[in-house]
Amino acid sequence: MDRNSLEQQIANLTQSLRENISKELIKKEITLTFYQSLVLFRIAEKTPCTAHDVVVSTKKDKAQITRLVNDLIAIGYLDRAPNPKDKRQLLLTLTAAGQECFEEIRAVREKISEKMTRGIPQNQQQEMLRWIQLMENNLAG
Repeated sequence: MDRNSLEQQIANLTQSLRENISKELIKKEITLTFYQSLVLFRIAEKTPCTAHDVVVSTKKDKAQITRLVNDLIAIGYLDRAPNPKDKRQLLLTLTAAGQECFEEIRAVREKISEKMTRGIPQNQQQEMLRWIQLMENNLAG
């Protein structure tokens, strides 16, 4: 298989995934951008967490995450409070409105995931996940 073809297909899949999620967010009248929804989703998965946790899980730069977190705080979806274990850190948690929005985003992401994997048996999905993780580890090392 042509390596450029594999790289291109992964890039195309990533872009298509972002576009599909963004379209569904619009249909649901969720006014967040794709990346705002991603940050909210990641914080909901590991709440409370720090901005650094979000940087690590999204692989986005600190400045971008800081802007997105500030946007979500301004909208009223996140709270930020000092970490009682380490006063230098701020913990991020979802507000009630943020939790409600997260539930809608989770439903959107599940719908798109089901659409994307339609016709692929579970065992093949697991194998594909293993390959993707291996490729990611290869690039990280």
